[in-house]
Amino acid sequence: MKQNFKLMKRFRHLLLLAACLLPGVAAAQIPADLLLQQAPDAVSGGMAGVGLANIHNGSASIFHNVSTLGFAQEMMGVGYSYSRSSLDNALQGVSAFYKIGREGKQGVTLAYRHFRKPSFVVDGGEKFHARAWDIEAAYFRNVAKNLSMGLTLRYLQSNVLPGVGSKWTGCVDFGATYHHGMKYFDEMSSWSIGFQAGNLGPKLDGWALPARLGLGGAVDLPFSMEQRLQVAVDLHYLLPSSVRHLQAGIGAEYNFLRYAIVRAGYHFDNKAKGLGNYGTVGCGINFMPLTLNFAYHLAGKTSFLHNLWQLSVAVAL
Repeated sequence: MKQNFKLMKRFRHLLLLAACLLPGVAAAQIPADLLLQQAPDAVSGGMAGVGLANIHNGSASIFHNVSTLGFAQEMMGVGYSYSRSSLDNALQGVSAFYKIGREGKQGVTLAYRHFRKPSFVVDGGEKFHARAWDIEAAYFRNVAKNLSMGLTLRYLQSNVLPGVGSKWTGCVDFGATYHHGMKYFDEMSSWSIGFQAGNLGPKLDGWALPARLGLGGAVDLPFSMEQRLQVAVDLHYLLPSSVRHLQAGIGAEYNFLRYAIVRAGYHFDNKAKGLGNYGTVGCGINFMPLTLNFAYHLAGKTSFLHNLWQLSVAVAL
């Protein structure tokens, strides 16, 4: 019995290793890595995944840099997102935040994510989906006039092969955001810088989590009460030796006539170690307090992001 268990465990590890070494397929193809590297929300999705310095992403900020919520105008919010690709990969997420006190200088947020890979047939003809999910809780606080900090705790569980059970681990994110106004456009414009050390924790069943350091910047230019342009850039450096490399993304969002939103972005990445290069487009409709957003990824046919679309709905008060 023990010998069979050892053989099964070795076979599982060989399958996981094969998933990492297939041509054009990154180590990030393991469900837990995909869950942690791809945010579910369509706001950042339409801007190539950038979000480290975006103070307008509501409850979905927990998936990027929770400290940005320290400068959000809303006091509470909730959101749901669903993503699906032509390869039948599916990702969904639910998040909510609440600011404490009248001034809203501190707050808490909760989130849940679930990622599922395409099914395959196992012995007996049953179908099995490799999957991963997590539960996240975070706290953020304005520690100075222009500086906010946040901490996220995450419980992560993954099941990649039938008959071997789920494995779990925990990890943390640390984030900081500096936000400052500018004198342009009636002093309504601003810029932000965000930093995050993310996915810091022990290995999951022998596989290192995609721990990374991130630095982002954003400029918010409200030309009028009805038109606003935001441009953002993110840089990430992945730390594990097997996938160590630099990622970059740039995105823009234009809000016009108060209600309509269009987005576009481009992600630069190593195809062998990361998600590869891809472009994104997106749009949204804003009927305060309700916002609907959509994003579409323009990625290669071998990428798990190929023809991936994202749909998000959010309410903020």
